[in-house]
Amino acid sequence: MLQSSEATIDVANCDALVRLFDEYARAVTGASALADIAAGEVVAYDRLEAHLTLLSQQLARDAPSRQLFATSGSLSSLLRCLSSFFDVHERCQNARPPSDDLEQQSTGKTADANEQHRDPYRRTCQIATLCMRILRNATAACSDAQELLCQHFDLVSPFLDNITRFHTLNDPDATLLARSAAQMLSNLVTANQGVQHQIWPRIVVPDGKQDALVLKLLSSPDTGTQSAAQILLINFLRTPAWTEDANERCRDFCTSASGLRLIQSLLSTSESIMIRTASASQDEASAEYEPESEIPGLEESLGFIYTIFAILFERGHASKLLSALEPIEEISSSSIASHSDLPIISSAQLTLLKLLDSWLHLQQKQVAEGQTNSEDQLSGAGLVGLVDVFLDLSRFARSAMAGGIAKDGQSADQQPQDRRLIGVHHGLLLLLQCLLSMSMTADGWSDERRPSDHIFWQRPHSFATLSRALLSDLREDEYFVDELVALLDQTHQYAPALSPFRPADASPQGPTESSHANTPLPEGHALSSTGKAAHEGKETQPSYGFDHLKRDIVRVLGSLVYAPTQGVGTTSVPSSAENVSSNDGASETSHLAFTRKQIRQVQDRIRERGGLFHVLNMTVLDERNPYMREHAIFALRYLLAGNTESQQLVSSLQPSQPDAGRGGMQMPMA
Repeated sequence: MLQSSEATIDVANCDALVRLFDEYARAVTGASALADIAAGEVVAYDRLEAHLTLLSQQLARDAPSRQLFATSGSLSSLLRCLSSFFDVHERCQNARPPSDDLEQQSTGKTADANEQHRDPYRRTCQIATLCMRILRNATAACSDAQELLCQHFDLVSPFLDNITRFHTLNDPDATLLARSAAQMLSNLVTANQGVQHQIWPRIVVPDGKQDALVLKLLSSPDTGTQSAAQILLINFLRTPAWTEDANERCRDFCTSASGLRLIQSLLSTSESIMIRTASASQDEASAEYEPESEIPGLEESLGFIYTIFAILFERGHASKLLSALEPIEEISSSSIASHSDLPIISSAQLTLLKLLDSWLHLQQKQVAEGQTNSEDQLSGAGLVGLVDVFLDLSRFARSAMAGGIAKDGQSADQQPQDRRLIGVHHGLLLLLQCLLSMSMTADGWSDERRPSDHIFWQRPHSFATLSRALLSDLREDEYFVDELVALLDQTHQYAPALSPFRPADASPQGPTESSHANTPLPEGHALSSTGKAAHEGKETQPSYGFDHLKRDIVRVLGSLVYAPTQGVGTTSVPSSAENVSSNDGASETSHLAFTRKQIRQVQDRIRERGGLFHVLNMTVLDERNPYMREHAIFALRYLLAGNTESQQLVSSLQPSQPDAGRGGMQMPMA
């Protein structure tokens, strides 16, 4: 029975709704006995379906009717009808043919009898779907409906539990039902702190070991259901102000067992979407596996996941999440795993770092373009902890690389390599990119007025203020500077620079070799010492080249010594104290002096640790590190600027004996 989209219904009249539900329930109960009763069930279904469809449409387009629907008793009647209808739905669900028959039905090879047995369940799914849509529309921006549904949430809980069972979530007949239920939950908690406070522990972080309702919805194979569940989480976590309830929910999300299971599910989905959308755009042959029509939905879902983690990053939980997602050491009772099998970094941590890198890059872009709002405040607690994560991964990488370098003329095949270096390498690159985004936002300025205690990082500040504070901490952290220099040296020894120009008889060294493998030397070109070493030592060095790592280390070193280009008296001089005027010349002079003092300390520290020589050795062409030479030259400029001792050290360098075969000069190593 078709209804006009402009038709109206008396939303306050609940008698017709109750009567139609009763008629359909009686018809379904006796439908399996006689053919005429079965026909009557279809007629009763058509009447109820038409009424529910019209009611849903009216609530969707007419906001005042939602208030009347909630206060007149009609919403309460619908909830009672839905609760009673659950028994009817469950009986039809249990009476379905076995799964193999359902598979045959989807191919059109079933008997008519099987299809007739299946129809009642499909119809009850449609009725339940319409009820969920009515609840969804009724609670849209209607606090009375939200609170009433929250009070009677137990009436819809049986349906929600049934919908989120594994077999039901994977049943195509129940796909729209699950999606509508997730949308209903999302509208239920939107902008209603009281309802959020009551529903959060019931469906997101329940007590005990049972999986949360939201986690089950996130595991649905339907992208629409996943997206609705992701929006539900956003509505829980995002609030106009930093309310204590929202902060507590973010903490629960990042620390409770249920919350961390949700985090793992979101990160897994995020990584899957990245792979699926990337493969679909790069390989047309994959279109048969990934329909083009599904790509927008996947990208939208990825955007929702990014928003969830952006909220957590804003609240200062990045480092906390990284620690919580550390791989768990599983030791068998019969045997203990070897040390080399214990994981160092998990795939979930790498995906989280990708999202954090994207978020920080966006923050940097907004500051550079002046798009930030003075009211946008972020917690820095999750950012300062990234340094500790970097130090731990760097120390492991240096130790593993030192053990993987072939010694005493042995080939690389004879020297075992730690396969965990691959994941650690990716983690180091992402962490360096994160630190670089904040350093570039600071634009070379340290923050003299920043309190040195832990309280500063717990309070909300602008991203620019946090970036300057972090850069100031990085410059003061001698362990961090020393680790950068040591990692650069060890990576250079493990994977020497690979010149794009090699003798014509040179053969590819491994999977990292580019299309320039057989490019002969141009006239007048000489291999650098590092490029030559890479060619001559290819039998004794591991093939894994730690691509881009040396380049990014040099970039971070350069950001530590980069001096602000703007002078005193310009608007670019930052001020982290709200009560300090930017026109106070004495304050600006002090700020600039503090920045220059810190830069000088970093310059001296790098020189004392041999970092000048390491950076000098990076001024070569290296296929594994594009543009490393240019970044090294930039870093050298500021490593030497205003530092007489460093300038004298570099000027005192003398070239070693010329390479008679190639005419090249070798720089001395520290």
